[in-house]
Amino acid sequence: MLDRYYLRPDDMWWRVENDELLYTPIVVVRGAEHSHIYLSGQLSRLPSGEVIGIGDMRAEIRQICENIKTGLNHVGATFDDVTRSATYVVAEHVEEYYAASAERFKYFDNVRPTSTVVPVVRLGKIECKVEIECEAIIESERLPLDDMKQWMI
Repeated sequence: MLDRYYLRPDDMWWRVENDELLYTPIVVVRGAEHSHIYLSGQLSRLPSGEVIGIGDMRAEIRQICENIKTGLNHVGATFDDVTRSATYVVAEHVEEYYAASAERFKYFDNVRPTSTVVPVVRLGKIECKVEIECEAIIESERLPLDDMKQWMI
């Protein structure tokens, strides 16, 4: 049997349009032994929606990784638990992304998850150049279920 948890933490950006939540920032699928964690694509936004690092690829990557860290912490995970990432980069900035990718390694310092880089025409926030989504797997006993209850949708 699997349990699913849909989380909307207050200290992560999430979007509402026409009084509807457009997506869930974190989804956890818990089995008896392992839990899969899905983090929605992260931009270089603060929880308020303010974009950090406009025009500075390293600053964008740094804020995105901080956002990923926040999401992982909410469910008892770390960057070492990330198994897959997908990075969407505005096509004209792909080489700039590769040149600044060492910023990611400050966070993914012990492991390198599978990774896909996808050039795109634009992102959901036009000022942003890069967006990263992640998946992680942890032992189910590590989930902080009591803490998670406050953010469940």
